[in-house]
Amino acid sequence: MSRSIPFLIYFLVSLLLACSRESRESGTANWPCFKGDNLRTGQSPDPGPGNKPRLEWYFGYDERFKSSPVVFDGVLYCGVDSGLIALNIASHEILWRFKTQGQVYSTPAVEADRIYFGSWDKQFYALNRATGKQIWSFADIGAFSSSPLIDGELVYMGNYSGKIYAFNKHDGRVIWQFTTGHWATGSPAVFDNRLLIGSSDGYLYCLDKSSGPLLWKFKTEKDIVATPAINVRDGLVYFGSHDHNIYCLKLETGEKIWRFATADLVAGSPAIDSARVYCGSLDSTMYCLDLKTGAEIWRFKTEGDIYGNPALAGGLVYFTSYDKNLYALEAARGTQEFASPLHEIATGSPAISGRTLFIGDHSGTLYAIGGR
Repeated sequence: MSRSIPFLIYFLVSLLLACSRESRESGTANWPCFKGDNLRTGQSPDPGPGNKPRLEWYFGYDERFKSSPVVFDGVLYCGVDSGLIALNIASHEILWRFKTQGQVYSTPAVEADRIYFGSWDKQFYALNRATGKQIWSFADIGAFSSSPLIDGELVYMGNYSGKIYAFNKHDGRVIWQFTTGHWATGSPAVFDNRLLIGSSDGYLYCLDKSSGPLLWKFKTEKDIVATPAINVRDGLVYFGSHDHNIYCLKLETGEKIWRFATADLVAGSPAIDSARVYCGSLDSTMYCLDLKTGAEIWRFKTEGDIYGNPALAGGLVYFTSYDKNLYALEAARGTQEFASPLHEIATGSPAISGRTLFIGDHSGTLYAIGGR
């Protein structure tokens, strides 16, 4: 059920924006996986809400939204405390719920007829996207909080047992597995024949995506829980580490191109466009760096840790902070366009479809924020 009208008034007044409730067609573009694509760029081709947002609608649920939402063919999917839900965007009604025995931090990956995700119940699931019925599952000794990636006939996933799995997406058979030295809670990125994923052993691994052998690995000083982003044009990969640094490596060899130091852990994943890298830190700062040199372009300070991952659309960068705000900054200069208050912290990241941005928080509120 939707939350009461007074919350809507509070939200809009706090934005200092006039708002009307006339209906507007929501965007129909898909955001089918964590960070929007298999390169994990976090960049949408759609315009997003822009700098004059309005709360189109909100949905209240009796559990916390844990994963980032994904959008596919007018349906939003998101992990909650007890499993996964599917929500019709047009009617704001739940289509189905799938119950697990653990929390779902894993952002699902969606394709035409299936949806894949992991749970803290140590199971990885494949469901029918339309009905929510289980097709197959895979059990492990470690929890799954990584976000899966679908590429061709395979779906890739890491977990707390330190393994990277490549499953046959149709029947769940393990095609190959690779063991890291610690937890593999970050999510994979793929380009060409290369799969990149970090581990809490401090390494970023580059594997052959077809059969799993190691192509190269790069050592940092602490855990890598962030997901890498791939710059195809320049053949570069970007990621953060708990050693307080943001790194840029050559995709082909793993050679370090540059390193940028922040003042605290980097747990979130970078977003990239054609010129800049955007990445937050637990020092409460969102950093914007030059894509090729790592030189700082701007920084923006919030009042809380930044765990989440930025999303880019229409020349703006959107992200959440543990100060319970959703921010939109002008991407080129870092000037604040708006800050929208949330009920609680959001551990997921925004999904963008058309002119609408979706984000869920730990109060059980899902927000659909559109442009005017």
